[in-house]
Amino acid sequence: MKGQKTGARRGFRDGQTRTAWMFCAPALIPITLFIILPFCMSIVYSFTNRMLVQKAGKAVEFVGLKNFIKLVTNGAAQQAFLNTAVYALLVVPVIVILGIMLAVLVNNSLKGVKLFRTIYFSPQIITMTVVAIVWSFIFSPGPDGLMNSALRAFGMAPQAWLQDSRWALFCIAVMYIWQSLGMEMLIILGGLQFISEDLYEAGRMDGCNASQRFWYITVPMLKNTLVYVLISTTINTLKLFTQVYVLTNGGPKGSTTSVIYLLYKSGFVNNQLGYSSAIAVVFFLIVLTISLIQNKVLGRDN
Repeated sequence: MKGQKTGARRGFRDGQTRTAWMFCAPALIPITLFIILPFCMSIVYSFTNRMLVQKAGKAVEFVGLKNFIKLVTNGAAQQAFLNTAVYALLVVPVIVILGIMLAVLVNNSLKGVKLFRTIYFSPQIITMTVVAIVWSFIFSPGPDGLMNSALRAFGMAPQAWLQDSRWALFCIAVMYIWQSLGMEMLIILGGLQFISEDLYEAGRMDGCNASQRFWYITVPMLKNTLVYVLISTTINTLKLFTQVYVLTNGGPKGSTTSVIYLLYKSGFVNNQLGYSSAIAVVFFLIVLTISLIQNKVLGRDN
């Protein structure tokens, strides 16, 4: 009798396992085919001279670390990694700080606050390609461009903006901040609304002013939310591609070439699939390392 009960329980668990796999299959199959398998292929290709369109008579050969050595010693690759790092340093702190400020502002019961939430979030529903095209008119280098018209109104000289290596990356950063800020604000706002009002009331009774309540109540209670926002924003920022592809094609003088754009150009334009796979592997390891460090440092008290 005991053996029959044990067998019945085992059969029930096996049935549950099969059912769970059946429900997971619609998600696991595409993930395996379009994410896990291509990434494993990239790792293999990074050690070969594989081309996107292999030349007739030229076999795929194992080249060891040649692609990775080329990546480390190539000046264009070094500039691409530097551009991506500078872009992230420009964008991430601004989005996080402004996101917190706007979330705190719209969290108050003020007149018209719902309208402000809609205004802040509305750029998020527009695709990045459309946003890039719109901002290309704003940063038009001609005298009739929106930014140059504003400068002219203040008696200042017009700028080339996206055609100037000093300004191009900064302009792309401003555009991305405008487009992405609303989403991060809403995520932080969701965290704010889970903070109990009793904590703020206790702070007032203890004589805390608004600044002290923010630093000693709001920020600690938002820690998990801020960790998520910081990590997700960093990852999205490092994946800079669409803006560069639409607006500058990596120019001028390579000043806006990002790692992902270099990967695309190497693999799909220059036909160097092995080299672009090496870029993808290194980029993945860098992003993974940054994410783990951020999570470890910011979430160590959890």
